Amino acid sequence: MKHQRTTHGLGVLTAVTALFVASADGHTASGGFVDLPRDLEIELALSALPEALQPDATVYVREPAKGFIKHRDGTNGFVTFVARTSVRFVEAGWPFRYPPDQLIPIAFDRVGAKHHMKPFFDIETMRIQGVPADEAKRKLAKAFEDGTYTVPTEGGLSYMLAPIHRAYMAPAQSDEIMTVSFPHLMPYAPYVAAADMGPMDPHNRAGVLDYGGKDSGPHGYMYMMAQPDQVAAIQEKYAGLLERLCDLHRNWCLPEGE
Repeated sequence: MKHQRTTHGLGVLTAVTALFVASADGHTASGGFVDLPRDLEIELALSALPEALQPDATVYVREPAKGFIKHRDGTNGFVTFVARTSVRFVEAGWPFRYPPDQLIPIAFDRVGAKHHMKPFFDIETMRIQGVPADEAKRKLAKAFEDGTYTVPTEGGLSYMLAPIHRAYMAPAQSDEIMTVSFPHLMPYAPYVAAADMGPMDPHNRAGVLDYGGKDSGPHGYMYMMAQPDQVAAIQEKYAGLLERLCDLHRNWCLPEGE
């Protein structure tokens, strides 16, 4: 296994670094924003979900001049899309800049679609409209603070089972962006602080995702990793997708032999 630069942070960093790290170029990434071909975007979005949920899920795609638009209606309550800007930075102290190469396939159940989805859509719309990144961060933070973005009052989960992500790993500590193969699912856990959870899984197969601050934030999550055999099966199933992504951008390449 090839290892590269790591960052101190929550358990997810250790797990990712030890098992699935691909690259960690942060804001030194080469090239500008790369649009995804529509068929590849749809396949990547659907890969966030378990296979049985994919046929009946609602799919959103990114329209370069508009933001996210609905590609198709689903019937099972799940919604999936490929976010190009994370919202896991709203309390972080470092200056926010729009990353050129984030890639975040994420799916929500009906609870997440009601509460969690709008910030992702809003930040992308602001990016497209040319709102300065620091102003977009302030607007997003204010919307969380004033209740524009509502907090779930019932249980549910988000799926992130795709074979690849490029995103912030520990925004409370760093603006470092990493490319990983980290299939996982995330029950909603608003305002859960990692420090209050006691000793976590020593193998870092589960934990709390920070929101750029001391806790998981109003739209916070727990995370539970897929098992290694499941990860291998996902990577095998989407080998063609991974190859196409790697051809599009060097920071979307996973290491050989992973």
